[in-house]
Amino acid sequence: LGVVESFNVKMCMVSSAAEAAEQILRVDNIIKCAPRARPADRRPC
Repeated sequence: LGVVESFNVKMCMVSSAAEAAEQILRVDNIIKCAPRARPADRRPC
C-alpha cells in the first residue's frame, strides 16, 4: 500500500508540474502575439 500511495503522489506531482509548464507556455505565447488593432476612441475626454 505504501509503494502505490507514494507512486500516486509522485504521478500527481508530475501531472501538476506539466500543467504549470503548459500554462507558462500559453502565457508566453499570448505575450509574444502582436497587439490587436483597437478602434479609435471617439468618446470625449
